[in-house]
Amino acid sequence: MEKDVFSGAILAWVKGRGAFLKVQAGTGDNLLEEDIREGYTDYCLWSTFRPESIDTDGELDMECLDSGMVLFRESCTPQAALESSYQQAFGTDFDRNDVIILMRGNDEQP
Repeated sequence: MEKDVFSGAILAWVKGRGAFLKVQAGTGDNLLEEDIREGYTDYCLWSTFRPESIDTDGELDMECLDSGMVLFRESCTPQAALESSYQQAFGTDFDRNDVIILMRGNDEQP
């Protein structure tokens, strides 16, 4: 597998929205026949979460705000997955200064 192909997950804090953005690589199961006919070969899934409260009991209740899927015509990279998911989730251009990467799984750092 190529080093820059996204195969893991990213958890980021979006400061301006007060929400977490979780992006994970697609497995191929969500591509429809029509997507493939239109030339899509890869995708990522995203979800946004807002912490409802944090308490001394160790619980961090989270409310899922929204989720979606971004399609790609070529293998997506971790950076493309993060930027495209941010744009789709928040309806605005990606702002590097608004995002803090908290955790990455299975991928090399870009």
